[in-house]
Amino acid sequence: MTTTPKPTHWLFRIGDGKHFDSSSKYKIWGINSKNTCCKNFMKKVKEGDILWFIKSGSRGLIYSVAKFVSYNERIIGPLITISKTNEELGWTNFEGFWDIEIHYKDVLFLSKVNLLTCIKGPCTIRVYNEKCKIDLEQEYINIYKYSQIQ
Repeated sequence: MTTTPKPTHWLFRIGDGKHFDSSSKYKIWGINSKNTCCKNFMKKVKEGDILWFIKSGSRGLIYSVAKFVSYNERIIGPLITISKTNEELGWTNFEGFWDIEIHYKDVLFLSKVNLLTCIKGPCTIRVYNEKCKIDLEQEYINIYKYSQIQ
């Protein structure tokens, strides 16, 4: 009998949420592969991991949760553009460098639930740990369990 490994829970800081809202219809988020936190994520993430999107400056408000599908390099060139541009994704409120697309599925928006992680620090992506004020592993089970009730 084989057992499926437990998914890793990742916390992503998403600024004020405007760029996240704009690109969520495509189920895409962008990261900078030069950032140390992002490099660690890219080395360790696996399909089915859980992504928690946290609004900045909000005491760690959980904005959304989703399942990781894949990531790929954005291809935006002077002659040919394969990836969606920042403008197409709605990433126009401020300048940034996002050369990697994170693809996800099964997204749920949770800001109205008012779950506060109280996580602080400059890291844009981190692995969930005991410093979080919420048991995200259990919360995830409950969120998806009760979201299926019609």
